[in-house]
Amino acid sequence: MSKILLTGAAGFVGSHIAEALIEANHNVICAIRQTSNLKWIKNLPLEYKYGSLNDKNFLEKIVKDVDVVVHCAGIVRAMSKEEYFKANVENTKSLCEAILRNNPNLKKFVFISSQAAMGASPAGSIRKVTDIPEPVSDYGLSKIEAEKELKKMLGGKVPYVIFRPAGVYGPRDKDIFIFFNLIRKRLRPVAAKKRLLQLVYVKDVAKSVSFCLENKKTDNNIYYLANSSAYTWTDIGKIISYSVGVKALPLPTPDIVFKAAGFIMEVLSRVTGKPATLNKQKIAEMLQDFWIADTFPAENDLNIKFTNLEVASQITYNWYLENNWL
Repeated sequence: MSKILLTGAAGFVGSHIAEALIEANHNVICAIRQTSNLKWIKNLPLEYKYGSLNDKNFLEKIVKDVDVVVHCAGIVRAMSKEEYFKANVENTKSLCEAILRNNPNLKKFVFISSQAAMGASPAGSIRKVTDIPEPVSDYGLSKIEAEKELKKMLGGKVPYVIFRPAGVYGPRDKDIFIFFNLIRKRLRPVAAKKRLLQLVYVKDVAKSVSFCLENKKTDNNIYYLANSSAYTWTDIGKIISYSVGVKALPLPTPDIVFKAAGFIMEVLSRVTGKPATLNKQKIAEMLQDFWIADTFPAENDLNIKFTNLEVASQITYNWYLENNWL
């Protein structure tokens, strides 16, 4: 049993990581903002430390006397590149600095990055971690810069693991939920152009974190997390529709619809002062032809079998129904 500091525990991915760590009998301490909504983790036996990752004094205190740090906190949408870098790069750098000063014998640092850090795949090829990253958004750029800072600071001093999940879906997700909601309304989006992407079930991300903690083979490595199968958005709609037993009509969705939606939501975002779920950069990511990465190292080193979409989509859909999201 390890004493683990987890950041971002109140979020979609972080809450599932918290569950997996508790199931593995670890002692989990969560770094939580005072304003965080704890609805997903309030019934777990967790210890809370309230403060901000922007506060270096807070970081100095929370990294002491823990065996492992799992850094899941970050932002996936923001109003500017500066906001992405402050939350995803600077906070990661400050956390590493605090560890080196106050807990240099930390057993492992686990960082939840993103497939967006690598950028889209060249035509039909599979991205490997040794490839040169080419992110296509400020979010992806902030994640690859955070990785660089982490490796520069902790390399040779503290063992680390970097995970790059593909598009994450599962219970509690609000982004790919839109797709499930359309299926519930018996509509199945059909993209105008064939594009291939990978997805990963959120509980597989959480298991990957849990499995790597005592696994020396994972030290100082980067792993892509995803089901190895690549799908088109049309495939995804058909699979979800079939898996949950809903007959959905194809809804042709040309690229211009996505681009218009991103533009409108970005304009509304400027009016409200709040980041949009979709914006021009998110749409640009969605419209890349290939998001395919090599998942074999993760499967091999972590001894994990990623859940297929047929099974996980049914679990996810039923969760949405049971929790009155649909």
